[in-house]
Amino acid sequence: MSGKGAAGVATGCFAALAGVLGILILFVAAVAGGAAEHENDAPASGPGSAPSQVKGINSVMLSAYTRAATQIRTLRPQCTGMRWSLVAGIGAVESNHASGRNIAANGDITPRIIGLRLDGSGAGGNTTAIKDTDDGRLDGDTAYERAVGPMQFLPGTWAGPSGADGNGDGAKNPHNAYDAALGTAAYLCGSGKTNLGDEKQLRQAILRYNGAGWYADKVLARIRAYDQLGTNPAQNTTTSATGRAGKVIQAALDQLGERYVWGGGNTQGPTKGGYDCSGLMVYAYYQGAGITLPRTSQTQRNIGTPVPRSEMQPGDLIVINNDGNWGHVGLYIGGGKMVHAPNPRRSVETVSVAEGSEWARHAWDIRRVL
Repeated sequence: MSGKGAAGVATGCFAALAGVLGILILFVAAVAGGAAEHENDAPASGPGSAPSQVKGINSVMLSAYTRAATQIRTLRPQCTGMRWSLVAGIGAVESNHASGRNIAANGDITPRIIGLRLDGSGAGGNTTAIKDTDDGRLDGDTAYERAVGPMQFLPGTWAGPSGADGNGDGAKNPHNAYDAALGTAAYLCGSGKTNLGDEKQLRQAILRYNGAGWYADKVLARIRAYDQLGTNPAQNTTTSATGRAGKVIQAALDQLGERYVWGGGNTQGPTKGGYDCSGLMVYAYYQGAGITLPRTSQTQRNIGTPVPRSEMQPGDLIVINNDGNWGHVGLYIGGGKMVHAPNPRRSVETVSVAEGSEWARHAWDIRRVL
């Protein structure tokens, strides 16, 4: 089970809605439309279809995710639909793939990742005290439990059926990438018949890991983004564009997988759990070039210099009249693609805007701001 969950993020194409989402919450279960909806959900990737590299994921962590998706077929034969992206989605939200730690070739992670003390004090949202179960062996706390490792297992949970030896060294160590990844796959599968290719069952499995709805939304958004990487090699995670355009594009690409939230996003990042289409543009242009854009797609249509489609360059805004009100905007990244925050059913993604694509059939205003 997860000892903590990362906060969600979201933005929208029009005026911001009231509300705040993004507080860090500790959960301790025993086991741990602004835009058009033209694009269909990407198909699930198979265990072996992970890219050779993914921006933001250490190569050892990526190997651990991929290996776990394969190993679980033997460990939990009644579980179907497991893929590397499911394990990676948990790893992204729980520890940002052990970011900032040293990850050895065998998967050992140093320094260890230790969560807050679950003493019921209210810190991090924890109000239920969980007494120590392992004499502090895994978390260094002999009084109370703390979530441990890149996948944030409680020691008591790890001691149960979720604890796993993913690297074959004879030990079950939640501070090891391979062990923790396989443990996560086992936890998501459970002990019975499960089809994680079915999104309803997948969501239920994630909610067992952490019972917060926002947590499940966040993990699912990451999974969808990683699935696109696995099945569509053209999905962009980096850009070849240079200068300010390259920086603006990269700022937007770094948000792949973030949730769509109407009214979400500002110059500093996601708000209310995510981005809407114009909020993503506000963030990317400010972070990449120090330019503060107006907030809505309609007002963004009036900035910069108009450019015909035939002269479009990476870094240009594409304001799209998909709803009769110029209600959508994306960032052209080159290669006939744009990055955008599409709609409440899909997270930040890259899609084709080439001739013949769904988005290309609408009227555009292309604006050069850089």
